[in-house]
This record gives sequence, structure tokens and C-alpha cells, in this order.
Amino acid sequence: MTIGEEILRRLRTQYRIQAEEYVSLYTHLQSRDPFRVLVATILSQNTTDKAALNALKTLERDVGLTPPAILEAGKRRVEKAIHIAGMYRSKARFILEVSRIVMERYGGDMWNVLKGDAEGVRERLMSMPGVGGKTADVLLATLGIARTVPVDTHVRRVSARLGLVDEGASYETIRKRLEEVFSPDSRHLAHLLLIAHGRNVCRARKPMCRECVLNDLCKYYREIRKNQL
Repeated sequence: MTIGEEILRRLRTQYRIQAEEYVSLYTHLQSRDPFRVLVATILSQNTTDKAALNALKTLERDVGLTPPAILEAGKRRVEKAIHIAGMYRSKARFILEVSRIVMERYGGDMWNVLKGDAEGVRERLMSMPGVGGKTADVLLATLGIARTVPVDTHVRRVSARLGLVDEGASYETIRKRLEEVFSPDSRHLAHLLLIAHGRNVCRARKPMCRECVLNDLCKYYREIRKNQL
């Protein structure tokens, strides 16, 4: 059994994936609409999935979740609707600019943005305002277009503490390393489980190392124990 398989085996005994705890996954399962998933993922930047989901629902109720509806509403109405998600001014600008691009370049159909090979689609997405590597990867992994491991703050922290990657490694370095650790079919699940573990046990402050099912695999825990001797 590889280290990736062992990590997943143990984490699966601890967590049951609840879609509503992952705004991009929840939005995909509810709508199967890639534009909605992209908006949800933009809203989730630098905030909790709960806040992002609340903002998404308010945006849908007060404005609508299509490019034409968002463009017709304008900046102030979008800002008001997504205020709870934080950084609402920049997020509103990104959502409006992405809506305009989808309308003007892709006939209003987000699926047209997603045509072609996964790497080309990723580059196309990352050329859009507010869409960096993580946002593009979350969208592509959630839709099943690319088999990758999006790297958020929890994935980064857990991976570094386990010793899978170096502290301070770049986004792309971590992503590529995790693609080596986890098999293609398990990468999206790995992303979700690592987030769950980072939220619940391997927290930024006061991690629950003694209770962690991965502590015998963990570089961080070994160093703590060594320093206590």
C-alpha cells in the first residue's frame, strides 16, 4: 500500500463527506452548472465555505446566477448580495468581469470555456480575472475535467506537516507532488479529506496531534515528540 493509499484509508474512517460543507461541490451537485460552480469558487476565496454558500444563495435570490442577470444587476447590487463572503468589492468585480467574458467570447455558455484538453482549459480559466490556479483546479476537479488535487490552506498545512512537501513550497510544487502521492481516481477525494482533516484535527492553531489518525506518519508530530524528550 502506498503512502497516499494509507492516508486515504485512515481519513475515510474519520470523515463522511458532506457536500454542503464544500461550496463548489454542493453547487455542482445541485445545479450541474459550471458557471455557478465558478462563481461559488470565487466567493469561497479567503473565507469559509459556509459564508460563501450563504453569499451564493443571496446572489441567486436577489440577482440571479447567469451571466446576463449578473451583468444587468451591476456592481452595487452584486456587492450587496455577496457582502457576507468578505472582500466583496473585488469578488463582485471578478464575477462581473468573468460574466462579461463568458457572454462576449463564449456565447454566454460556460461549457464553451471548458472545451479542449484539461491543461488548455486550465490556462484559459486562469486568464480570467480572479481565477488563479486554485480556483481553476477546484472547478476542473469538481466537474471531473481534470484529475488533480487543488491546494487550499488546509491541504497545504496538512501536506507540509506530514512531510509530503516542504514548508513554503509553491502552489504548483505542492499540487504536482500530491498528484504523485495520490492516484488519479482518488485525487478529488484526497482534496476533500485533507480539507476535512485540516478543519477538524490538523488545525492551524492547537492541532489535535494525539488524536490524529495520521500521527505515526507525521513529520510535525515526530518533531514535537522529539522536542519533549
